[in-house]
Amino acid sequence: MKTISRISLLLLLVLALVGCVSPVRVDYDRAAAAKFQSYKCFAVDSRELGSNYQSIALSPIVDRRIERELNAVLKMRGFSDECATPDFRVAFNTAQKTITELNDLGIGATPYRRSAYHGYGGYSNIQIDQYQEGTFIIDIIDMQSQELVWRGAYVKRLGWHAPTDAEIRAIIIETLAQFPPAG
Repeated sequence: MKTISRISLLLLLVLALVGCVSPVRVDYDRAAAAKFQSYKCFAVDSRELGSNYQSIALSPIVDRRIERELNAVLKMRGFSDECATPDFRVAFNTAQKTITELNDLGIGATPYRRSAYHGYGGYSNIQIDQYQEGTFIIDIIDMQSQELVWRGAYVKRLGWHAPTDAEIRAIIIETLAQFPPAG
């Protein structure tokens, strides 16, 4: 009985940890990490500049919201956009893909009653869920080397409406919370 309790506790712990997975993924150039502390000034790429390398065009309305919120969040974090030569450039991009989930819910509610299509006995109850998953990517490009030195990606299930300013700000704050990386 103790073994079953321990296994149950372990399963609950694993489920709790899975629920705590962050939607943010970050990667950065460890060799350029020393530069991050010297960054003071930034520039956010405009829609026109971003369209040169952005394969999926965003809505101009959402683009303006993102640019505005990136500027506000970086200023809030102590960086400035008022300088002749910025230390780093901020570019953003989005991507989306269709996700299909198959969930086997097990034996149906009436395993021993006759069903019109299943005969006698149990049947499997499979649920198919298809949805759009969006990825919002923020890139930090070092102006001196012109190389990508930091990337943060936020992954989220997309809804039916365009994100509001508050939703965009929350995503940017959560993603940039890990910029600059600590040593």
